[in-house]
Amino acid sequence: MANMCRNNLQLSRKVSKVFIKAFNTSNGENLKSYLKALKPFLRIDDEYKRIKLEWVFGFPQINHKKTYREDKYKYGVELIDRINEDAYTFMSPLISGINEESLFSQLLKCKNRQDSNCI
Repeated sequence: MANMCRNNLQLSRKVSKVFIKAFNTSNGENLKSYLKALKPFLRIDDEYKRIKLEWVFGFPQINHKKTYREDKYKYGVELIDRINEDAYTFMSPLISGINEESLFSQLLKCKNRQDSNCI
């Protein structure tokens, strides 16, 4: 499947979206097989390599929010109430649902847990 995506933007986009959905719905046991399948897909050296990396892993973006009865948005540190909260997130342009997150966002959520994740 990875070789079919070489220099094919549309198929690479679809496969990246499948990986994101799979990471969001999988448990720890299935995650290992998805990561093994992701490796050859991301290692393809073509003109879309950087775009595929951004789709799957996401790119950093400062958190922003407009609260009720305020005219201005709050950005980054202004939104933090506790010391362990993040001022940024990793967004992917393929994400459309509320429950979908890029791979880096999922890793940040799991960083303080005692689960064993392999990446």
